[in-house]
Order: sequence, then structure tokens, then C-alpha cells
Amino acid sequence: MTSKRPKAPFAVAPRRLNVPLAWSKTAAKPVSRAITYRNNTRKAMQVRLKVNLRDRSGRAVPAALARLSTTSLTVQAGREAGVDLELRRDGTKPGAYHGTVQVSSAAGEPLGSTAVSVDLRAPVPAPAAAVGPVTASANSIVADLASPGIPDLTRRYPLTYRNTGSKPVTLRLAADMNGPGGEPTPAPAALLQVPGQVTVPARGTAKVTLTFRGAKIPHGRYLGALVATGTDGTTKVTTTLVADVGREKYNVAVNLLDRDGAVPTQPTWVYAWGVSDGGRWMREVVNGRDVFELPPGTYDITTAITTGAGETLINHRVTVDDWDLDLRMDAREGRPVELSPQGIGVPGEIEAWYDTPWYSFNAVGPEGSVFAVWHGPDEVKDNVGFQVTGWGKRDATGGPGAAYILRRRFDGRIPSATVWHPSPDELSVTRNHFRSVNLSGFGELNVTGGYVDKMRLKVTLPQTVTTYIEPGLVYSRELGYGIEYGKWAEIADYRIEAQRGERDDVWNGAVLAPGAFAENRPYRGSNGQLSVSAYDQYTDASGRTGSMDRTANAFTLTADGQTIGTGTGQLYATLPPESKRYTLTWNRTAHPEIAKFSTAITTEWSFESHHIEWQSQILPLHLLRLAVPGLDDANTAAPGSRTQIPVKVEPVTGLPAPEITSMSVETSADDGKTWQAASAAEEGGNWTATVTNPDTPGFVSLRIKAADADGNTVSQTFIRAYGVRA
Repeated sequence: MTSKRPKAPFAVAPRRLNVPLAWSKTAAKPVSRAITYRNNTRKAMQVRLKVNLRDRSGRAVPAALARLSTTSLTVQAGREAGVDLELRRDGTKPGAYHGTVQVSSAAGEPLGSTAVSVDLRAPVPAPAAAVGPVTASANSIVADLASPGIPDLTRRYPLTYRNTGSKPVTLRLAADMNGPGGEPTPAPAALLQVPGQVTVPARGTAKVTLTFRGAKIPHGRYLGALVATGTDGTTKVTTTLVADVGREKYNVAVNLLDRDGAVPTQPTWVYAWGVSDGGRWMREVVNGRDVFELPPGTYDITTAITTGAGETLINHRVTVDDWDLDLRMDAREGRPVELSPQGIGVPGEIEAWYDTPWYSFNAVGPEGSVFAVWHGPDEVKDNVGFQVTGWGKRDATGGPGAAYILRRRFDGRIPSATVWHPSPDELSVTRNHFRSVNLSGFGELNVTGGYVDKMRLKVTLPQTVTTYIEPGLVYSRELGYGIEYGKWAEIADYRIEAQRGERDDVWNGAVLAPGAFAENRPYRGSNGQLSVSAYDQYTDASGRTGSMDRTANAFTLTADGQTIGTGTGQLYATLPPESKRYTLTWNRTAHPEIAKFSTAITTEWSFESHHIEWQSQILPLHLLRLAVPGLDDANTAAPGSRTQIPVKVEPVTGLPAPEITSMSVETSADDGKTWQAASAAEEGGNWTATVTNPDTPGFVSLRIKAADADGNTVSQTFIRAYGVRA
């Protein structure tokens, strides 16, 4: 199978264009050739294109010969874009022209080029009229030396002379050819062989054979004439000669065998990629054998052969020069490909890739069923490589779970060793402690990274899942939990670069708090309008962000004891220009069928604001963050224990962190019906709340109020902030 996941940052195809053209004396429709560019980066690229052709003397040719359909192009991320090179057959004298179509970035950085050879073939001249009694069976002979499958590219053409006179005539034969491409230089002597003379009997005929050989002759069109001159001094017969020497092609046969030594039972795609010129060919091989017709060059011939549940990735690097090739692509030669950590006992999957700039071939299956074969040099310098991704999982429903994603890439080859079992101390090992905040007690963990699109593990909360990740790999984790659609929550870490070593991550650790305002910061516009928007997002004690379905958010804004505005989910209110102290209250209620903790959160801010001409103001609606130490994976503390909770203030984006001058703390054991004072102390600018937990099982609710040096206050009440275990 093939993949649309190429790896070269920017690729050009073809790398070489050879275009034979028949010159036209009058205006003729241009001939078009397509050039394709592929952008394999994650950003769109603006590129510039320029064509530069010269004749054999190095002089620039008229611009009319070659024009591009556009001189600039936008190639979107991960996509291809093309340009047409238009070549005119009129307006330029016949000849051979060479050069490049260059592509560069908008900043002028070279990105690649296509070598272009244009053979503008001169017209076949009309032969001179015959003199005397002898004529030739053809006025001209055109030799096609570009057909595939003939290694020496030899062509033989018979020519018959007829004598209408009463006496025999002896003809001396002389051939003269120039080229290629109309150049006045003599053609190589090996191109044409003719007899030295022939005698044509009276009123009879005589046959001669002209032998053209194109092997090792430069490509192009050669023009000339065969002149037969009679020894009688009067007879002369001229035959025009044309030899078109093209890029010869050779047969490269592929013969497929699966791991049982049999012809594959299903159609199998085989690709040929021209390493030297970027050309691409493909065949769907049905009965185990097919033939590519390829010009000289270096090629990667690639396939993936299926046998039962397993696949074997095979690549042959071959050089096509002066003979046909017969390749046996035998899956029995494949070496096993394995990539999994030592000692974790998790069954895994393997995906092995052989990459070129234009396509990737892969073999996929359970570890132990994927194999790879490489026929070629130990290492090559082209932008190709071999990549393996291994992944596996163990659900965390009956105990601790585990998952791994490993990746290896080898530029320029398939390595001799294809089995890797790294020890855990070579990897990034993270023990993910998923705490219980879900009334249903069940969840689902998605792990992605490398080319692993989604690996799902079932989790019973609370539970621990250990991930083993290749250091340097960028990966993501998403924990979803709830009951059903519309009653669901999730919390995630996106695009984390794995670091070697062991660590513990706590998920959904108390206290769960409202998410930051992020991009939509609360502000007062220059027109006096206040704008605040709430999200369904929440933040756990580690600063990780999540979201919960059907979270209710209500805002109330007051000043001078009067309600100025209310809103559900968002609040807009027009403020007077004079300075006033405002109180903004945000009541947030979690979905009762999902949330076990932070079931209700009330945040109240007190701040002053006044109109500033032509200026919008970010409002100081800072939030409190609390990470309760000493809790177990059920987010519960020991009965009667004493807990010291660091209290941090997360400032609104765009404002500096406020200087907290005072703080008060209260606790409740009856979901906020009654409150008891607790203590708060500051040391070195850091505040800590000290709470004595109840002696009986239940929940602890918290109410914390902080004031800053500017007179602003924030008070947050967390109903069921954390639990007390039995």
C-alpha cells in the first residue's frame, strides 16, 4: 500500500525534462510540459520560478522559446502545485538548447531545479533531383533510434536503386551527417554504416542496406544525405538522411513472491522512483510479474507484499544502463521488524516505511508479522530513508495500564538490524495518575504521536497508566470521561516533547478551577462597554486544561448597590465615564451527572475603572490556583489531617502578576451552608492556606479572598474542593 506522507521538505518533479520538438516555419501551437512542486512542511510556501536556456555556445536563447505559465506560486502545506513550461516550435532557429527551471523561496533561497533539454529538430531538407538513368526507392530515410527494448538501438533500412538505362552503372556511395540538433559538427562515425559502392545492372535493380546505431550516440536529431555518384561521370542520386537518437529505454521486470514462496494472491502495487531525475512509474501487478520500461538512471523499485496477516516491505536500488534487468522481489528474504520496550508485556503494532520525496511505502501489522528487505548499497546520500513506528497498549480497567509509542528513522537505507527493544531507562517514562472526578467512574485515554493517529485505552478511575515514549517524540494525551454524549468531559496535554527519564503526572488533581480567559480577555472598550466571556474549560492543580459539557455560567455586574448588567455565558454592559468601584460575580455550576468535585464555583471581583480616551483596558479579573498536597488518587485527604495549600494568583494575560497584600480563608464541611475561618500566611511573597480537615468522611469546600496593592480583590468559593476519605 502507499501513503500520502512524504518526508522531503520540498520536492521537484521531474528533475529532468528532455523535449524533442519538430521545428515549424510558421506559427504553431506551443508544446506544454508540466512541472510539479510538493511542499511537505507545515506552512504554505511562496516560491519564485525562473527559466534559463542557452544554446550549445552558451548564449541565452530568445525568451519566446520557453515560457512559464506563472513566475510565482503558492504551494500549500502538505500539498502539490504545478506550473506549465510552454515551448514554441517557431521563432527560434533549430538546434539543441539546455538549461534549468529554477525554483526559490520568496527570500531567494534555492529550493531545487528541473534540468531542461530542448531538441528543436530541423526540418528534413528536400533531396536534389536525380541526374541520369538511376533513381532511388526512397527520397529520404528517417531512422528512429529511440524505441525501447533494443539494447544496441540498431536499425537497418534497405534502399533499392533502379537503372532504366541500357548499360550497367556503378555507384560510389558517400554519406555525410551533421548534428545533433542542426549543429554543423559532423556526426559520430559509428552512427551510420553504408557500403562503399554498388553496381546496378542495365534495366535492373540493386539493393543496399544502411545501418544506424544509436548506442552511445548523443541524443538529438542528425541530418545529412547519402549521395550515389556514377562512375560514368553523369549519374547522381541523393537520398536525405535523418537519425533521431532518443533516450533509450530498457525492460525492468519485477517478479513477486510472498513469504510462502508463492505468487501473491491479490494485486500488489509496485513503484519505481527515478533517483537521478525524479520520474515516477507505477504498476499494479496482478499475476506476480510485470515490466517497467525505464530510461537509463538509478531507481528505487519498492513494494509491500502481503502474506496472510503479515506484510513484507521490499526495496531494490538498481542502475539501468545498457541491458534489461530481471528483479526477484522475494518476501522470504525479509528480516523481522520489531520495536517495543523491554519487559512491559504489552502487545504491539508495527508500521515500517520506506520513504522517497514523492511517496512512502509501508508494511503494517502486529509485531512479529512485519518484515523488510533492502537490496542496494549500505548507505545512499539521496533523500530517502527507512522509518519504523511501534505502538501498543494495555487497558486500565482491571489494574494499571500501559502504552508505548517508539520511532526509529534511518536516512539513506534500510539498516541491517531491524529489531530494537530499548530498556525503559532509554525512554521517557511517565506514570499518569488519573484521579477520580467522574461520578460514572469510567474514562477513555487517547494517546497520539509520531504517525500513530489515535490509540485508545479504557480506564477505570482512579487508575494509573504508564506511557513509554521515544525521547524527542512530540505526542499528545486526552482523557475523556462521563456518561454519554452531552454528558462528557475531557482534559488533555497537547504536543508535549518527550524527555528521557521517569516522572509522575497527576491528572484532575484538586482543586479544579475555572479555565483562564485566554485570548478573549475581559476588557473595557474605548466606547465604555465592558465585555466578559466564560468558557466550559476548567484547570486542574497541574495547570492542565479540560472542558465539561453543559457547564452553566452566569454573570452579574453591580456598582453603588445597583445591578448594571447580567449575562449567561457572557456579559456586555455599558459603563459610565466616571471612576467607580464595580463588583463582578461569576457563578459556575458543573454538570451534576458528571462532576464529583468543584460542583459549584463562585468568583467575585472588586475593581475600580474609569474611561480613558481612545484606549481599551484589560480588566484585572485574576484567578486563584490551588494545588492541594497529600491527596490520594481519589482526591481525598485523611480524616482530621492538617493540609497546607499553596495559593497562587494567575493574572489575566497582558497584565502583570498582582502583589497580594492580604488573604482570608474559610472552610465548610456541609457544602457551604456554614463556614469556619482557617489561617493564611505569607512568606517571601508566597501565600499558604492551612486547613484542618473534618474527622468524618465527606467533602471540604473552600472560600479564599485575596486583595492586591491596587485595592482590587478576588474571592473564589469552591464547593466540594476535595474529599475526606473514610
